[in-house]
Amino acid sequence: MPDAFLSSTTLSAVSWQPLSACSYADTVAIFRFYVANAVDYQYPELQDHEVERAQLYHRQEDRLRYIYTRRILRILLGRYVNKRPHELCFIEGINKKPELDDNAGWFMNVSHSGDWIVVAIAKSSVGVDTEWVNPDFTFQDIVPQSFSQQEQEYIEASANRRFAFYDLWTRKEALLKATAKGLDDDFAQVPALVGTYVLESRLIGASGHWVVAGFSICDDYPAAVAYRPINEVPKFYTVDSGLFSHFES
Repeated sequence: MPDAFLSSTTLSAVSWQPLSACSYADTVAIFRFYVANAVDYQYPELQDHEVERAQLYHRQEDRLRYIYTRRILRILLGRYVNKRPHELCFIEGINKKPELDDNAGWFMNVSHSGDWIVVAIAKSSVGVDTEWVNPDFTFQDIVPQSFSQQEQEYIEASANRRFAFYDLWTRKEALLKATAKGLDDDFAQVPALVGTYVLESRLIGASGHWVVAGFSICDDYPAAVAYRPINEVPKFYTVDSGLFSHFES
């Protein structure tokens, strides 16, 4: 019996505000960071196990994305819960989705692709995904097993089929990250087109009402955020390297 309700929409006019405008109290907030702005190769906010994991990445760009994702997450969450970044502890929730260990009332999710890192922080479970529109990826090979017939027709009819593929993909993945179900054999049945849906919770991993909102990080970086319905539009902020010069470890 259907027990999940989904509203999929597009936020076409996102206004990215400077981090100084953030109150650290928004119901849903999304933060973006351009990795090329990473200038500090020290990371005192991280715990030892995170430093050790960073060293496991063979490619420097992958190591840098991991380090800065963790740094940004710790600094921002520290401001939400009034703790020093290094003091925050994470535990594994459902399907190993990271959560704050003290149940502080804030939930988070991260994504990184290409030159961008995205962090979402919300008062209830949240998922975020961004993808770089890779011009060399043969996306056509995985369309049949990843999308419904209607979604396949939408991609085929789009003026920019490659962008449409990534746009729909981010919507599906953001929702499955929010519910902690993860990507599995039901991926193609998870709705991604703009509209409202009533479906069985087993398909998305959770019952109740959900919103998936597509937006753009910048050109060639479609993204989506999934969250429980709220009475306001999510807030969007740009993080710059100044964030790392005002930390307390």
